[in-house]
Amino acid sequence: MNSRCFITIKGLPLMKKWLVLIFFLLAVCISAYYYTIQVEQSRKLAFYNRPFVVNKKGKARTGYAVPFIWRPISPSPFNVFFVETSCAFKSSVKPGFLHLSKRQACAIYSTAVLNPRHRIIIVHTCPLIQDYSQRWEEDWPELLSLGNVGVVEAEIPWLLSETPVASLLNGRLNRSAYPVEHTSDLVRLAILYKYGGTYLDTDIISIRPLDGLGQNYIGAQENTVLANGIMNFSPTDVGHQFIEETLSTLKFSYEGSAWSANGPELITNQLRKFCKLDEKDTFDKMGKLDCGLTVHPPNTFYPIPYWEWKQFVDETSWPRIRDQLNNTYILHFWNKLTKDTVIHVGSQQPYGIVAANYCSPIYHKSGDVF
Repeated sequence: MNSRCFITIKGLPLMKKWLVLIFFLLAVCISAYYYTIQVEQSRKLAFYNRPFVVNKKGKARTGYAVPFIWRPISPSPFNVFFVETSCAFKSSVKPGFLHLSKRQACAIYSTAVLNPRHRIIIVHTCPLIQDYSQRWEEDWPELLSLGNVGVVEAEIPWLLSETPVASLLNGRLNRSAYPVEHTSDLVRLAILYKYGGTYLDTDIISIRPLDGLGQNYIGAQENTVLANGIMNFSPTDVGHQFIEETLSTLKFSYEGSAWSANGPELITNQLRKFCKLDEKDTFDKMGKLDCGLTVHPPNTFYPIPYWEWKQFVDETSWPRIRDQLNNTYILHFWNKLTKDTVIHVGSQQPYGIVAANYCSPIYHKSGDVF
């Protein structure tokens, strides 16, 4: 008998002993590997569901605040979403850099500075160049330096997947008379349905922290109409229930020929139904309702109604606007009406004055025109 193969230790052949030891060590390594993954996933989930930790200087702690690709996004009340849908359903778009105007960057900057404990997430539907995670500081270093701003490159189908309105992609949304606007209406609701938090239009400037607004709120743009440009709904409880019912209604009521049918009109009608409000009830002084949702009055987000949008560019109107901002948290500038107006840097135009105060690096980076 060959002793090299069958030397025994306490009755067990030596080769078998080594095989057992090897398999045991392999099992320990595999277990340790998967345990490490689970710990890391738990750590990330805990991070996603808590605010940013800030130091005494007010800067977000580095290390966790990755400037690119928070995907998959995790549900959290500290999410703040800005959505860029200008590439919706374009047949061919070359990968590039971040599609942000100076005014859009101002919206993001002002919100991030005032809310350092929140994750400001730019949801970008246009394709980005492959190494954008290393190069986006070439675009907007002012945003990158804040530490709590990130970008998610996300296709429309992915955003709408696993929501009640996913079926609208099969033709109805593509045939819309307003594809960009209607896509944005759907995407903002889908994002809040999946992840919770706050959605903000990109034609705003934040002038107060979000913390004073509570949770599960929407703003009235006038006494009888709600707007969908600024909304907050939790990823669970009554906020999630409201968004789910709204999307379920939209699945069947989607209207592709009317500009506001899937936005303000939908939200207004759905909230009246959800909260059992009478048609005669106005939104000017509602506050928190019995249904658990809060309706903020027009001066909270929309102190200047859209039909008075020219006040934002009129140099004589600043004293009048300033006096209306005592209870305003976010100022909405009605981009559909103001996008082609010229704001001169250093002028007394109200839009520029607000920008100079709340997104100064972006405003002064603009050259002569903001």
